[in-house]
Amino acid sequence: MAKVVIMAGEEQDTEAKIKRAAEQVFLEYGYEGAKIRQIADAAGVNIALVNYYFRSKEQLFKSIYMENFRAFFGRIVMMLNEETPLEVKIWKIVDRYTDFILDNPLIPIFILAENRKGSDVFFKELHVREVIKSAYFTKQLQEEVSKGNIRPIKPLHLIMTIVGNIVFPILARPIVSYVGDFDSDGFRQFMEERKKIVPEMIMAYLRPV
Repeated sequence: MAKVVIMAGEEQDTEAKIKRAAEQVFLEYGYEGAKIRQIADAAGVNIALVNYYFRSKEQLFKSIYMENFRAFFGRIVMMLNEETPLEVKIWKIVDRYTDFILDNPLIPIFILAENRKGSDVFFKELHVREVIKSAYFTKQLQEEVSKGNIRPIKPLHLIMTIVGNIVFPILARPIVSYVGDFDSDGFRQFMEERKKIVPEMIMAYLRPV
């Protein structure tokens, strides 16, 4: 293999150029369909240079999207621990998560691909289970149940309801767009409408019987 020689002044620009090209290739072909050669061609560099910076397609993808997810997860943790009314908190989480997934539509696809391989390393790195158990959100649900303000529900059920209602339309976007006759702007407007519908559905379910 030829040795890759990078001048110090070029390194940051080259890495950024590869990332920009990779993002476009991932969006066009999906994580599974994207090839390192396509990314190298789009960036105007050779494959050896892509491998020099990122070693693999998975590492390249993580460097683009998983850093964003880690930062966003930190904001979600802050919202879970805010001492705000439960309904306000649910509205905020739905609003922010919808925006994040619209801007990073390949993240759920990548996570599903990792799940098929039996990998939960990423979620272990973020200590997701411990975060949910220790969050003020979990205590808040228990308090609202004890006051009779909401029906009994496990925090995981509520979190999965929020995530599923946001992620599924993204995963099924071609079908949703076809059925709704949406172009790109139409689909985004559809998701904006769901920012109101999803919290309303959740709060309607939480009302005590």
